[in-house]
Amino acid sequence: MELSTLLILAAVFIAFRIYQARSAASTPIMSHGKVSNIDNEVIFKALVSSGPVLVDFYATWCGPCKAVAPKIGEFSEKYEKIRFLQVDVDKMRGTAQQFNVTAMPTFVMMKDGQEVHRVRGADLKSIEEWLQKQ
Repeated sequence: MELSTLLILAAVFIAFRIYQARSAASTPIMSHGKVSNIDNEVIFKALVSSGPVLVDFYATWCGPCKAVAPKIGEFSEKYEKIRFLQVDVDKMRGTAQQFNVTAMPTFVMMKDGQEVHRVRGADLKSIEEWLQKQ
């Protein structure tokens, strides 16, 4: 094969992979359960202002975030008194910085607008222990 043909094929392959990545990144990773995907600062503040809330700070490119998402969806159906929110750190950078999120996933548990507990990483046992206490 000629060098120019190889370069064209490589360029087409790279363009296709970029297209695939962008298509997958535009959809929330947790499309099940009773988890609300939040992309607005005002709505976020309103939803965390009262009652118990679990906030899942995630990134679409994060493997552990994708792995833990189905279980968080199950928790959202099991623990109905708790509000479950999902925040994409790339779309809501200011909120992620406000909460000092430096690793994904990070789960921030809140009560009446105040942080009461935090789990960094996909530690489902710690998350469920907090949920059971609510």
